[in-house]
Amino acid sequence: MPKQRHYIAYLIAQSLRQALSSEEQAALNAWLDERPENRAFFDTLEDTENLRQKLQVFHEVDRKRLWEITQAKMADRGMVKDPSIRKLRFLLPYAAAVILIALIGTWVYSLVGDQQTMESDRASLLSHADIPPGGSRATLTLADGQTIDLSEAQTGIIVGDGITYLDGNSVLGDQVNEGTREHSLMLTTPKGGTYQVTLPDGTKVWLNAASTLKYPSRFAGNERVVELNGEAYFDVTPVRKAANSQIRKSANSQRIPFKVVSNGQTVEVLGTQFNIEAYGGDSEIKTTLVKGAVRIVPETASQPAVTLSPGQQSRLAGESIVVNDVDIEPYVAWKLNMFHFKHTPFAEMMHQIERWYDVDVVYNSQIPQETFSGRMKRNVSLLGVLKLLKASEIKFRIEGRQLIID
Repeated sequence: MPKQRHYIAYLIAQSLRQALSSEEQAALNAWLDERPENRAFFDTLEDTENLRQKLQVFHEVDRKRLWEITQAKMADRGMVKDPSIRKLRFLLPYAAAVILIALIGTWVYSLVGDQQTMESDRASLLSHADIPPGGSRATLTLADGQTIDLSEAQTGIIVGDGITYLDGNSVLGDQVNEGTREHSLMLTTPKGGTYQVTLPDGTKVWLNAASTLKYPSRFAGNERVVELNGEAYFDVTPVRKAANSQIRKSANSQRIPFKVVSNGQTVEVLGTQFNIEAYGGDSEIKTTLVKGAVRIVPETASQPAVTLSPGQQSRLAGESIVVNDVDIEPYVAWKLNMFHFKHTPFAEMMHQIERWYDVDVVYNSQIPQETFSGRMKRNVSLLGVLKLLKASEIKFRIEGRQLIID
């Protein structure tokens, strides 16, 4: 019986990884058809996709130690430490898959050997409150102070002769055309919200959660200036100054610089793609260049300006600025609605979770020093993300809008 349970666990893991052979699929189908409880158990895993996430994101701990922990938990449930398990783990391509099979094996054992225990485990899991992911949420503030809650069914706005959504529908309705004169606008995303804005010069800006972008309804003069508090990805359109001093796209004359003013620095660009993370409460500002070139001008006069090349990142902390070569993907993944952790400190990961799920992280003890790596979509619930903490034995609970780390 133990070997059969391990094999069923292996089949379920392969199914979640979409790696079943036709023979294995037939064996799994036969088990699913044996009794309704088997099918209900499997459907629960498919519905939550919690185990699929374990394959994509797993904690960077000593894998030998992780295996020992898993075996100990299996032993506590009375499972036999069958040598075939050790053999099986060397046949699988990833250590994460080994842990997945061990966990499923434990649950399958409960299903076929102790239904009452399984129900207790499920009740324990469901006892955690859950919080849905963020979405398209933002507020537009007009020059007169009026605020407009933007449609959550839309993903962005365009500022031109008027202000419209990306599908062409008007944001202001029958109100005065806000594009007929120059004035200040402000786009604000709450925790758990993102939104896009196309500026009057064609520049596209993606605003991450808990961020604010101030910009004019029209650019005029010899520079284009916006102000950022929070995080945003910029795709700046090159614009040249024509002879009549009107700002327009042109193949002639001198380019008009684009400037992003944020907490303690100004980023000067001509036409490029980059990400700025400049939250007010953070200890440093990160500017990551994807394409083109940017010049970072610190607010402190004693600090010299630096120029970034693609694949470089500047970190400004107080009066110190450091430039390093980086993998840009973890810093721009949010724009693609992804979490991408790469040796990410626990506290930094929690900051991302706080902003996206609109929660406050509370530490009842010291902040864990572990780092995490992996990728996963941001459209899962909070518990879907926190499953990765299970392997690290970091304990947590959700109370209202608080994520408490015990």
